[in-house]
Amino acid sequence: MVRAGLRSEGIALPGRLPSALGSRQILRMGDTGLRTEIEHAAAGDATKLGRVRLRRDRQALKAAGAGVLSLGTTYAVRLAVVPLSLRLLGTERYGLWLAVGSLVALGGVADLGLSPGLVNVVAAASGRGDLEAMRRRISTAFAAYAALAGVLALALILTSQWGGLPRLLGAKDARLAHEARLLVAVCGALFAAGSLARVVTTACTALQEGYFASWAYVAGSLGSLVLLAPLVWWHGSLLAYTLVMGLPVLVALVAIGAMFFGNRHPDLRPGLQWCDAASLRDLWGVAGPVTLQQLGNLTVFYSANVLIANRLGPAAVPQYAIPYALFGILVSLAWQIVSPYLPAYAEASARGDWQWIRRRAMHALWVTLALLGCGGAALLLAGPETIRLWTGGQVKTGTGLLAALACFSLLKAVSMANGVLLVGLRLVKMAAFVSLTVGTVYVAGSWLLLPRLGLIGVPVAGVLAYLLDTAISLPYALRRIRAGEAGVYREDESRCVA
Repeated sequence: MVRAGLRSEGIALPGRLPSALGSRQILRMGDTGLRTEIEHAAAGDATKLGRVRLRRDRQALKAAGAGVLSLGTTYAVRLAVVPLSLRLLGTERYGLWLAVGSLVALGGVADLGLSPGLVNVVAAASGRGDLEAMRRRISTAFAAYAALAGVLALALILTSQWGGLPRLLGAKDARLAHEARLLVAVCGALFAAGSLARVVTTACTALQEGYFASWAYVAGSLGSLVLLAPLVWWHGSLLAYTLVMGLPVLVALVAIGAMFFGNRHPDLRPGLQWCDAASLRDLWGVAGPVTLQQLGNLTVFYSANVLIANRLGPAAVPQYAIPYALFGILVSLAWQIVSPYLPAYAEASARGDWQWIRRRAMHALWVTLALLGCGGAALLLAGPETIRLWTGGQVKTGTGLLAALACFSLLKAVSMANGVLLVGLRLVKMAAFVSLTVGTVYVAGSWLLLPRLGLIGVPVAGVLAYLLDTAISLPYALRRIRAGEAGVYREDESRCVA
């Protein structure tokens, strides 16, 4: 909606108007949604640039703060969930559940890069003040997600009937094989439904309002914990456990979506009439290469449990997954800090604000190094006893594995910070190349090293893969920023020009 006379507490952002008006369109982020007004202003107004930068930093900080709160709640819940899960399922069945969850999560590549692609194009349109383009991109992405969710659900249900599935997951007896098939089908249906709800979290992130999605995850995690306690008391089934762990978050995301598009941003509510081929092409221009990047990332994030189950058996999975979960807290915390800057980088590059991009990118990198360095050292000292107490003695971890996990996690977090910068600058082809290279080195190295080194082979392979990533990604991104500062960077093609 276009409305004049809005109060001045909104943040004025430069936009796009017919040249006859000699003005610019202003995008305002108010408490009740997106509004636009026409305002006559000089393009080079330094005060307005300062306000834009201030809002950009403030929204990123709010999103990061909510993400950290969500992360803290999630891991506090996990501290209670892991021992309850082990008591209910036992080590072998819990290991099978972890392995199936990792296998199903690999279906995230069916996202086809739409999530980061949508964040990028909507944030760039926000920087231009183009409200109609934002709504068309969101609507087109929602329709694409609906189609992909159906395909993904069908594919995972068919996978549950595949004869080689039990062997892939190390389920050697008939009971485990039956449960493996059931888990893949049920987890697949839940994951497909969650992928459809992803347009909500993506739209929140694109508008630098990712804190709404964080609140949904907090509510869902707490709901799972509340339902799990009586389930353990009543000795519930593996199917009931899967539903308790999956449904609350899905319900919370649907509720946030209804609020976000129904009340806060009705001007962006998806509709079939707003879908068009041009928006799909724009999305795919970013999403195509990002699909390959996601394939590499998902391979690293979720292949370890499957590889360990296959090479060493399902009972070995918790021996790695639970120690890594402690380092995963640090990695996830680093992600919550740096990921809100993806839409900020995209919006700032659309404005040509390269100085701000450089400062924030280096700040994010140093924060990541400090967090993972100090946190990893603390876990290396306290980890063995913490894990023993946490699992009631069912999982025992040596310092060798913890040291390897500390190095692996630090380099992984640095890679994520660099990846956010690459995608935010639409350097998606390089991001895809690096991610696929890392995934290939990681999987091949883990497969070869697991029989020889045991569980420590997985983080050793990860260290080698992410050292390669760091040597390529950061110098490439900084070269692009220097090109932008020199005025030889074209954002629409994401390349340097003479």
